[in-house]
Amino acid sequence: MIREQLTYGLGRLAALARQRDWGVGEAAGLTPTQGDVLRLLVDRPSGLRLNELAAQLSVRPSTASDAVSSLVGKGLVERSPDPDNGRAVCVTLSPYGRPMLGQIPVGHHSIVELMSDEEVAAVHTVVLHTIARLQRAGQIAPQRMCVTCRYFVSEANLDAPAEYFCKLIGTQFDAADLRINCPEHEEVPASN
Repeated sequence: MIREQLTYGLGRLAALARQRDWGVGEAAGLTPTQGDVLRLLVDRPSGLRLNELAAQLSVRPSTASDAVSSLVGKGLVERSPDPDNGRAVCVTLSPYGRPMLGQIPVGHHSIVELMSDEEVAAVHTVVLHTIARLQRAGQIAPQRMCVTCRYFVSEANLDAPAEYFCKLIGTQFDAADLRINCPEHEEVPASN
């Protein structure tokens, strides 16, 4: 029973957030998917291949292609051949796309703002672990999370109370500091 109720509740929150994205996006002339494209590209200066973009958005490649074509037409993103694969298309944020981000807030922001700090920390942990499980099961595209990064050290044997350590920046941190979207993320290399 509680799983059904939670499923319903999460669906309601997602619907509310998407409705807000539509309302705000409409004023900016963007669909929620187009806003998601801009948000994904903001901290990826080298861009994303079109198929990577579709995977990150959890949409069909044709849907991602339509969103990108519209954004190219609006001058908000640029499409070019991928330097590593001439048959692939690479999408980057244009100089005109960056200022547009201030006009397209994430619909979940107002929901998170209603939570206490303790609730935010608890939900953050649940979301992080759930995304990691979905990623391991192949049900979601790899995300740029601390826990999947080559620089991440879990429960480091250090002299401080922090449970985690980032080798890139040489800093210890707590669970509340774990990122779900880190611009410096690098996948753990595949073992031979």
